[in-house]
Amino acid sequence: LQLLIKVKGKCTTDHISAAGPWLKFRGHLNNISNNFLITAINAENGEMNSIKSAVSGEFCAVPATAREYKSNGIGWVVVGDENYGEGSSREHAALEPRH
Repeated sequence: LQLLIKVKGKCTTDHISAAGPWLKFRGHLNNISNNFLITAINAENGEMNSIKSAVSGEFCAVPATAREYKSNGIGWVVVGDENYGEGSSREHAALEPRH
């Protein structure tokens, strides 16, 4: 599996599916998934929502890169540093990686 992102520090449900920003993505889960891991800190570069694509070699947004991998048949994995999945936003946090 391709590493999508190694999260530096906490990776709670608020990082997987932040409560505030996802509200602008109302509607279909595909739209809500535009918020996937956008507030997580990338251990590689210390930035939020910026990961290097194994396909293009460019730094892109996490949701866009996950979709790029999916469309190219590339399986991926997220590595969380601390508290992965802890929190109260479990429903969206659990569903977002599917899209």
